Amino acid sequence: MAADVENNPDAPRTAPLAPLPDHRDVNTPWWQELWRRHAHITTPLRARGLQCDIEYGLSAYIVRVPLPDDSYLIIGPPQEPSSERPPEDPEGWIATREHPDDQALFEVLYDSAPSGDPGVPQRPEARHGGSAQPMIEALDHRLAQLGLLPHPVLPDPAAVRRRCLPRPGPHRLL
Repeated sequence: MAADVENNPDAPRTAPLAPLPDHRDVNTPWWQELWRRHAHITTPLRARGLQCDIEYGLSAYIVRVPLPDDSYLIIGPPQEPSSERPPEDPEGWIATREHPDDQALFEVLYDSAPSGDPGVPQRPEARHGGSAQPMIEALDHRLAQLGLLPHPVLPDPAAVRRRCLPRPGPHRLL
């Protein structure tokens, strides 16, 4: 399927990708284009066993990720004020964890959006701006703490082997 073609070489390949969502829009060209534009977010999460979907938020598209404890992640660019930047290059990312039945469970896991209010200090993540990799790493860390990663991220076996092999020393001629 066209929406399932992934071109992210940095995504872990230790487990099969979680399935695509099951709804009628998955086969439409407009949804497949949205999926392609968010692949830098969805592919690493699907590699961790998390199913993702693309939905419209307040003013931009978001990635919605159901979690094993019935809570969910909402990942997207800042929603207000709306931005003209494309989904693959937002000014920052905001990732929250919420629960549909427990309004007390609301946690900001990552926020790299620049603060427009001069009285509010920048969050540490703001230095990463729209880069997705630091956000994925922060989500990995927090979801692992909560025990909510179906497939934890494992190191690349080839990289581990390279680190474990003795390094060749200088050759001595006798």
